[in-house]
Amino acid sequence: MDTKTTPRTSVIIVGAGISGITAAKVLEENGVNDILILEGADRIGGRIRKEEFGDVTVELGAGWIAGVGGKHPNPVWELARQSNLRTCFSDYSYARYNIYDRSGKIFPSGIAADSYKKAVDSAIQKLRSQEATHDSSTAHDVSLLAATPSTPKTPIELAIDFILHDFEMAEVEPISTYTEFGDREFLVADERGYEHLLYKMAETFLTTSDGKITDSRLKLNTVKLLSISKSIVL
Repeated sequence: MDTKTTPRTSVIIVGAGISGITAAKVLEENGVNDILILEGADRIGGRIRKEEFGDVTVELGAGWIAGVGGKHPNPVWELARQSNLRTCFSDYSYARYNIYDRSGKIFPSGIAADSYKKAVDSAIQKLRSQEATHDSSTAHDVSLLAATPSTPKTPIELAIDFILHDFEMAEVEPISTYTEFGDREFLVADERGYEHLLYKMAETFLTTSDGKITDSRLKLNTVKLLSISKSIVL
C-alpha cells in the first residue's frame, strides 16, 4: 500500500468480513467516517462466501440464519427479509447425507447408520472405562481423560471425535443466539448467496456502483500495512 497516496485516517479496520463491515457501519453511524478497511482477498465477506457449481450456487461458509422466532428480532434475519433473500425453514427431518468408503462407493444408509452407532457406543464405553480407573472425586475431570489421548485415524474415528468433542464441547449452554432470538433456523437458498446480506449492509455507508463497492475507504487485495494512524479495530 502506497502511504504517500493513502489519506490519514482515524481508524483502520483489518478484515472485511462480517465483523469488519459491522464495525465500520457502527463507526459511520456514530459520526466516525474517516475509516479505512483493509482486506487481503479480492472481495468482502471473509468466511461468508459462495462458488458457482454448474448452475447452482454453493455456500462454502455460512449457510443458515440461526435464531429466529424469539422475543427479540435477529438483525441478520431482519436484513434477510429486507433483502428478500430466499430461505427455507430447517427442522432437519428431511436431512440426507451419504457416507463413502475409500474406493468412493456409497455405504447403504442402514449399514452406515448401524456401523456408526456401534462405533460411537464403543467409544463412549471406552471413556466410561477410563473414568472408572480414576478416583471418583475427579472422574469427571476432562484433563484426566485428555492425559491419554488417542489420535483418530480412520474416517469413522474422525467422525466420532468430531461428534463427541468438537461439535458439542465447542458450544456453551445456554447458547445466546437461541436464547435471545429464538430456536428456529433457516437455510439460505438464494442464488445471490449469503454474502448478499453483507453487500446490502455495506451499501448503507459505502459508495457503490452497479452493485459493486467503489468506496476508496475499502482496500481489497491488501496484505501489507506499512504505517497506521491511530488505532486498529479487529
